[in-house]
This record gives sequence, structure tokens and C-alpha cells, in this order.
Amino acid sequence: MLTLKFRKQGRGFRLWIPLFLVWLLLLPIVIVLLPFVLLACLFLGTKGFRALAAGWQLLTGLRGTHVEFTEAAHCVALHIW
Repeated sequence: MLTLKFRKQGRGFRLWIPLFLVWLLLLPIVIVLLPFVLLACLFLGTKGFRALAAGWQLLTGLRGTHVEFTEAAHCVALHIW
């Protein structure tokens, strides 16, 4: 679950976005780009499986991320559950 919170001068709203819907929307793009990533790994001399494993670990490690941008009268916060 991803939570986006926007606040401007005391008033604001939150967006609750289920991440599995985002992943379902990105899945076709990932499937199309996967051969190009593996070819790039081949040409750069890196191991494709290790690169994919590192990308997977990066995505799964995002749990608990909290980012907040604050200005004098504005605030944008992102929280990944």
C-alpha cells in the first residue's frame, strides 16, 4: 500500500494506492523491456541473473520507506507500507 499525502496551508488530502494494481499495470512494460536489460547485461559483462536479483531486492526493500518534502506552506509525504 502506498500513501500520498498533500497539504497546502492546513488543508490537504491523502491518496491510498494499492501497489499490486501498479505492479499489474507495469508488468507488460517489464516483460517487453526484460530482453533488452538482459542484452545490456551481456554487453556490459555483468551477470543478468544477479542484476535481476539486485533489482528485485531493491523493490522488496522499499517497505517502510517514508519521504516527506516540506516547504513553508506546502507538504508532500510518501509512505510505502
